Amino acid sequence: MATIKIVLDQRRVKNDETFPVVLRIRHKDRYFDIKTNYCIQKKHFDEKKQHIISNTEANFQIEELKEKLAKRIRSYMTDNNNFVTDINDLKKYVIQKPSELITVDEFWKEVIQQLLDSNRTGTARSYKTTLSVLSKIIDLKCKFTQISYKDLITIETTLLKRGVSLNGIAVYMRTFRAVCNRAILYNVASFEWYPFRKYKIKKEKTTPRTISIEDMRNYFALDIPCDDKLYIAWCTGKLIFLLRGINLTDILLLKKSNIHNDRIIYKRSKTGKMYSIKILPQVTELIQQFSDNSDYLFGTLRNNRIQRTLDLYYFQEYVKKLNIKLKKIGRLLNIDEPITTYVFRYSYANIAKQLGYSKDLIAEALGHEYGNSVTGIYLEMFDNDIVDGMNINVIHAVTKKRVD
Repeated sequence: MATIKIVLDQRRVKNDETFPVVLRIRHKDRYFDIKTNYCIQKKHFDEKKQHIISNTEANFQIEELKEKLAKRIRSYMTDNNNFVTDINDLKKYVIQKPSELITVDEFWKEVIQQLLDSNRTGTARSYKTTLSVLSKIIDLKCKFTQISYKDLITIETTLLKRGVSLNGIAVYMRTFRAVCNRAILYNVASFEWYPFRKYKIKKEKTTPRTISIEDMRNYFALDIPCDDKLYIAWCTGKLIFLLRGINLTDILLLKKSNIHNDRIIYKRSKTGKMYSIKILPQVTELIQQFSDNSDYLFGTLRNNRIQRTLDLYYFQEYVKKLNIKLKKIGRLLNIDEPITTYVFRYSYANIAKQLGYSKDLIAEALGHEYGNSVTGIYLEMFDNDIVDGMNINVIHAVTKKRVD
């Protein structure tokens, strides 16, 4: 059983020969201290009675804190069948902020950090952007129970006035809803409070941004010298298409250890879904071209400011500059649709569809959910050969080169 005592921390003597008064929580031979607001000289502390001599107010405040911590310890013991598995686990439980006092803003930032720790940088960026936008509309430095249906309507109305599309608003609202759902799972908020029970997220159909197969052929046929400022952007676009519409974040996170025989096998950072892509000759050329001495497969594509977890700010700047260059390439080719990294993913799917491939097979290639559960089972059994075959034909249709 963990114990709690009021003691002087004699390891930390101050210049005036005072010591911090702390609450020491001990389990077996290990302990940790919780600070109070008091520092006193040793002669003013009664070690046996565990209190400050002649200071009733200070003793009252310290005893009050001690009781709160004791309740947290009892709660921990109840949750863990009266067994302390680890002193650090106990410390984390005791010092964490009580769930009923955690604000929406604090919890949201914790979720973002969890996503970053899980290498889900794309989702973390979306959560961070949404928090920034919504916190300027309503006060999120409040308890979850203070958020109401009316607040959701206020958010929607404000964004509509700003000219944000219904689908743009839907992205923000789905993120907010996901944070609320997680808060309920973590017992930070109650299910009875849930404001999204009444609120319906609206959306409208949009036409995916794609370019034609002829435009894509012209893109691949373009001859940009390797010393041109547009060269790396041009190659990055080709790489996204050649790897079945791979996400840019995943390209930058790919490591040499992701290569297994003639395949790139990796877990998508956004969804956690496993991908297995056959390495075709055009991809091999790009690997040789952009590989360096680092562990990363395309090391020289990585901006040196982008760290292992792809810092949010610098990644956004990286994508912004890349898309500016891709749009310049599009103008060189007289392509009406502004080219961005996402255009290659959507165009891959559109070209595969034009070649007669099913939506289910395209969904498998891009990592989407299957429309048909029976087809899904079939694809899970034979996905590599089937999807590889489709990828080879899609690339051949665009490059007019034999790739198998």
